[in-house]
Amino acid sequence: MPKLSKADQGAKVSQNEARRRKEEALARLRELEVAEKEGRVIPREAAASAMVKAMATVRAAVLRIPSTATRRIMAATDETEAREILTHECEAALRGASDELRDYISQ
Repeated sequence: MPKLSKADQGAKVSQNEARRRKEEALARLRELEVAEKEGRVIPREAAASAMVKAMATVRAAVLRIPSTATRRIMAATDETEAREILTHECEAALRGASDELRDYISQ
């Protein structure tokens, strides 16, 4: 068998390395596809969309607090009662946002 020149040896190593890297990439891709089908990962676009929806839901819930709490806060007899009203409204807003998001995710 003839001896390979250094250039040919380098080319052979490069081909082997390229083949190894391709196989490795294909294996990673298959693993990701399986993970996605099993629901362990989601595409980046879906995650970004869910985050935008989550932030919009939380924002809307927080912005509703003044309209739902103003009269009761004004009628509060002291700071503690006003704080309790606000705390209750914040918790309710977050619960509502959480429920909306849970419904969105389970679709």
